[in-house]
Amino acid sequence: MSDKLEDKNLPDFVTKKVDMLTAAKLFKKEVDKQCRHMGQDPHWETNMLTYGRQHGSKGSDFDKQICVNWEAGPHDWGVAYSLGANPKSYVMHENIQDWYLECYWGFDVIFTPVDFAKSLRYQDVQIGKPMAKNMIPNYTVEIKTLN
Repeated sequence: MSDKLEDKNLPDFVTKKVDMLTAAKLFKKEVDKQCRHMGQDPHWETNMLTYGRQHGSKGSDFDKQICVNWEAGPHDWGVAYSLGANPKSYVMHENIQDWYLECYWGFDVIFTPVDFAKSLRYQDVQIGKPMAKNMIPNYTVEIKTLN
């Protein structure tokens, strides 16, 4: 198995400017499709959440990054994608977006703003119950609203 995602339906972040939240959602949708294609259930295997929730971190900017993860995907797919292994979808050094990609583990991609001072803040929205005890529930991410 390759360590990269299949190119077929990945979003175009090379020629089309896309805001960070929309990009993360488009990307998550394709990760879910590839997960299902491998016979897995995205409800168990994939998630989209803020960096702070993903890593249990508290801090002033941990709600400004969005993580998309797929733990049972191709080995180190997140590293490969964030470094430009799918050049029709994302190119690391010729990036037209106001965000870029990082990874923490090999199975996640972190959408990161270029300028944290001007970045929006995001909040996790639970969309499903945990599939088993001690698992985190499924989330999506939305723009943080004032309470």
